[in-house]
Amino acid sequence: MIGLRQRDDLRDLRPRFQAMVLVVLLVFLGLLGRLCQIQILEGDHYTRRAERNFIDVVDVEAPRGRIFDVEGRPVATNRPAYTLYVTAWARFMRDGEAGVVPTPEGKRIVMDDETRDLIASLIDFVDAADRAEFIARIEELRADELEGKYAQIARRNLDWDEFARIQARLDTIDPWVEIRESSKRYYPESQLVGFVTGHMGNIGPKTLERSRHLNYRPGDRMGKTGIERQWENYLRGRLGRRARVVDARRREAQDAPREAIEALPEDTDPIPGQDIYLTLDLDLQRVAYDALSEKLAGGVVVMEVKTGKILAMVSVPALDPNLYEQPIPSAQWQAWAKSPLKPFIDKTVQEHFFPGSTYKVVSAIAALSHPEFDPDELIECQGYIKYGGRRFRDTHVHGEMNLESAIVESCNTYFYQLAVDNILSLDRMEQVARSLGLGERSGLGLNGEVRGTIPTEEFEAREGTYQGGVRLNSAIGQGNVKATVLQLAVLYAAIANGGYVMTPYLVDHIETNEGKLVFTSQPQRRNDQPVIDPVDRERIHRGLVGVVNHEDGTAYSERLPNIVVAGKTGTAQVGREKRRVDPEADEQEEQIEGWDTTQDHAWFAAYAPAGSPSIVVVAMVEHGGIGADAAAPIVMKVTNHYIGSTLSETDVPLRAYGEPPPLPGQARRDEAAARAGIPTSGAAP
Repeated sequence: MIGLRQRDDLRDLRPRFQAMVLVVLLVFLGLLGRLCQIQILEGDHYTRRAERNFIDVVDVEAPRGRIFDVEGRPVATNRPAYTLYVTAWARFMRDGEAGVVPTPEGKRIVMDDETRDLIASLIDFVDAADRAEFIARIEELRADELEGKYAQIARRNLDWDEFARIQARLDTIDPWVEIRESSKRYYPESQLVGFVTGHMGNIGPKTLERSRHLNYRPGDRMGKTGIERQWENYLRGRLGRRARVVDARRREAQDAPREAIEALPEDTDPIPGQDIYLTLDLDLQRVAYDALSEKLAGGVVVMEVKTGKILAMVSVPALDPNLYEQPIPSAQWQAWAKSPLKPFIDKTVQEHFFPGSTYKVVSAIAALSHPEFDPDELIECQGYIKYGGRRFRDTHVHGEMNLESAIVESCNTYFYQLAVDNILSLDRMEQVARSLGLGERSGLGLNGEVRGTIPTEEFEAREGTYQGGVRLNSAIGQGNVKATVLQLAVLYAAIANGGYVMTPYLVDHIETNEGKLVFTSQPQRRNDQPVIDPVDRERIHRGLVGVVNHEDGTAYSERLPNIVVAGKTGTAQVGREKRRVDPEADEQEEQIEGWDTTQDHAWFAAYAPAGSPSIVVVAMVEHGGIGADAAAPIVMKVTNHYIGSTLSETDVPLRAYGEPPPLPGQARRDEAAARAGIPTSGAAP
């Protein structure tokens, strides 16, 4: 009986036992399958994850492309520097006297305030705003665990003292801080070419968001102005990557095991930026800068008349672009921003001015296009003209004038009369001006070039400024006519080369770091046929030659003895009463010796040699006074340097500063009076 019950119990337990065995077999099969999956199917994946514990891949910055002048002399290059990286979320923490220890279970924790303040104490800030910006950057990383767990750029261009202090405290602030070698931009010619090269700056949040496809990182530097900005994509290069063996604190291991080194992925070399060769001639640029820097504010452009190559381009005052490689105190920045001299503004392209009498060549060409105009007809100049119940004044009484002599002596009355007779309508002048490159951007594409203004009747009506006298003011480059220094250079280059409007350019060619040519500029004409009739061009040309070389010419006193220069002076009126803005601004202006906003803008535009022009030079001195006195000497110095002539003594004395040009025939009358022993009265007031 007992034995039978045991057998019955065994029979009852057998299905359960079999089920348990099956379950165990299934579990083992599952474990075996998972083991095969991990070790065989996903072995590479988990190997890479394991390697991450001792392998760190960091970005290697690409050397930025350099910028050279036409002779290969550097105007923008790179120098070694140090960059501070911060990891706001780390797997280590500070534990009193124990120092930095691993966090529980290896979880990431955010950098504490004490560590943040300690890091900040090791940096030399220029002012409170600079420190606040740095703290804000740390707070931004502390608020973003996703980005904060990677090393991010917190401050660039550490000086040696900062580098030494951080290195000395590295054991305390590690692993939140790391210093990597980098480079910073260096401009050996400083402000000489500051507006041309431009400067670098930190990439802004909006730009970073729009440019994610270009692989910019927070804290990266990019071109902000000038060539640096215009050709950013050529200059910036492409990041490389370097793998390194690190310890538990993510610091690079000094004596890494051979197996770990062999497991490192292959490094990717950075691709250096491409080198840009400008059309600028540094020697000529320096001559122009030295001549213009004697003035408080103004601009000079030198351009080849047949190609549009910019040989020199100067604006003063200018800031040293190296200043932007370090934080600038906010007080200094505000002082620059409030200065009436506007040191941030490139006065060759970013600001337009009344062109004054330099615009009379446009009026002359417009008049010559009128079928009823006779350029040889004489018009009497009495020193003013009455129109619309008011007097439009001239510099002095010129007597009888035709077109050529009106250009030579810069007679306003002659052009007033053409406007009164409707030979010079606003629409006719506007059509000619635009055909010669005024009123629109030149195509240089640098520093936010402005269009200038060429008024029409529709424009004046829209502005509420239309009246009969508008034509008279526009005919002499006043009223609402405004142009940039570069636009005047394009205009006079067109007169010099026979009527072709050239697109100016600054980049001659671009090469890779190995010297492979990737881009070459070619001269571009904006018109297939000359925009000036050859006969009309010859008339204008003779007048411009007379301005400098005829004894009654407004620039005769500034002529060069060995070079025949053709040009036109301009004295653009800006108002005779001091402009009232606010008391602080007026007080600041008074502290700048020689800066008088009641003085006219001084212009001189010229090309040389007159017989076969090669260059055009335009100078503008803001509130400089008379064009022949303030601007013409600058142009002559530049022209003399480029053509290669030297000044010699002349028996004709130069006109004193501020003295108006002589009356027609005044020199001959004075010579006759001198022979007769009669005292001369000098130039007319």
